[in-house]
Amino acid sequence: MKIALVGFGPRGLACLENLVLALGKEKRNIPILITVFEPSSRLGTGKAWELNQPETNYINISDHALQNLQGREKLVWGACTIPSFPFYSQWCINEQKTENIKGDKDVYPARSQMGTYLNQRASSICTVLKEHKLLTICQAKITDITFSANELILMAQQEEYKVTEAVLTLGHLPTKDSEETKQFKAHARNNACIYIDNPYETLLAQGNMSNTIVAIKGFGLSMIDIARQLTSYAYGRFKKNEKEPFLNFIPEKGCVHKLIPYSFDGLPCVPKPYGRTVDEQFAPTNTETNTFELAVRNSLSTPEANEDLQFLLDAFARVAAAVFKRNHKEIIATHSLQLLIVAWLQDTNTKHELILDTQLDTKAYMVRCVHMAYGTEESSLDYTIGQVWRHLQPTMYRLFAFSGLPGHVLKKLVTMDESIKRYSYGPPVESILQLIALVDANILDLRFVNNPEVTMIETGWKLSKDKYTQEAQQLCNSVMEAPVLKELESPLIDSLEKQQLIQAVHPELGIQTYPDATVVPVENQTKPIPISVIGRNAKGSVLGTDAILECFSPEISDWAAGVVHRFKNYKSNTTCS
Repeated sequence: MKIALVGFGPRGLACLENLVLALGKEKRNIPILITVFEPSSRLGTGKAWELNQPETNYINISDHALQNLQGREKLVWGACTIPSFPFYSQWCINEQKTENIKGDKDVYPARSQMGTYLNQRASSICTVLKEHKLLTICQAKITDITFSANELILMAQQEEYKVTEAVLTLGHLPTKDSEETKQFKAHARNNACIYIDNPYETLLAQGNMSNTIVAIKGFGLSMIDIARQLTSYAYGRFKKNEKEPFLNFIPEKGCVHKLIPYSFDGLPCVPKPYGRTVDEQFAPTNTETNTFELAVRNSLSTPEANEDLQFLLDAFARVAAAVFKRNHKEIIATHSLQLLIVAWLQDTNTKHELILDTQLDTKAYMVRCVHMAYGTEESSLDYTIGQVWRHLQPTMYRLFAFSGLPGHVLKKLVTMDESIKRYSYGPPVESILQLIALVDANILDLRFVNNPEVTMIETGWKLSKDKYTQEAQQLCNSVMEAPVLKELESPLIDSLEKQQLIQAVHPELGIQTYPDATVVPVENQTKPIPISVIGRNAKGSVLGTDAILECFSPEISDWAAGVVHRFKNYKSNTTCS
């Protein structure tokens, strides 16, 4: 019997490890041959953790939180023994790539460092499996899958591969171009200007850019990576300011002349608390977390009965209100505070004296958030909500995986989670300090950040906002589109849709799967489909998709157990030759 792992980034690696673990627990041998299909020569990294990316692309999770990235136990599968692999934190110590992990200081390593860890971990298992002829690695991109006569036929570069079952861990897939993107691409082809649609596939820092103005669509984490690549990566350095913790930027020859970010609402990312001492102020107690989990789990016992998210809003508001009151001296009525929290969760534009005013000047807004991150200013209610949400996110990811909620409720949940990511997925405070320093250096121009008019001109683009205008010779798109099934631009996904082998959880969400990750077929399919989808393209079936810790989520063990169960029950005449 043959199983295909299509895509071998962190989730593909987790699938392989869990599958071998599950197979090793079986008393009788199950003859399975595994084939990995991965176009990259680097196994385990995926695009997000590539080894050759700029060192100014940081992990967005602190070294302290990454202690939860567990290692791999020793695996024994028949005559094959695969050595254990250390926790990420222990690996850092072994490789001398860590600072004092027990101290109060947070460290955010380069993403390429995580890539090295993942690549070594992948190599350590793949090498042994290949030696025992249990694994084949095919450096190819699967573009079509056909389901016929109890087998799958995979196509890659006109080569045909027959397997019994396949799991797709495809990660970030391209999405269909919007009308604006089509226009911008055509504009750049026909004029002396540059449009960059994917900044992570292009080296931005090239040549002397001292006369270049770059507009950046988006004001999130990717924008920060772009700003660093065009400044401190090759053209300058940040140094401490006498007004600590603030920084100065010292530009060097060739540094970009100006960066102009813009977004729909103009709101910046909010930095995470600096250090464990400050962060612990936002952490719910074990009792509060358990009470929250019990309340949500009780409501999810009959998921179809929930027509909205009131059960989640109420349960969360109780926790967030308790945390906020612990950190503030003034007397605030608990019921009123909970109502305000619910109102803000439903509409993050809610105004109140306890909520940081989003109409503040953008730099002033970031400065206030920096002080909250350091604990030198009392946290606003919205800052507190965002950090409590971050602490409860792992619990919510487990609770809402394959929850059975109606599609429209899941859509509301995903939308809410995305709206809070400005806080819960916020960058390290150093990143915001760097943006402030670039503003002070007259490199980062925030006058157009809030929904400007963007028009195409012969030399590039013109941004207009209020009384200001500015021309840019380059425009870089830093917006990461959501994994909505109908918007994915993938020949492989198209082939599955044409055969009606997959369907969406909701028209604005990803692929619907069962708890064992196998796809839920459309109604006219009368037999199970031996295809599983794990990761961000199943958004809605699962809530947590993008964090590195979620790549090793416990749900993957359910998929592995399902594979072993199905293979044990396959008849010999269905085995692929």
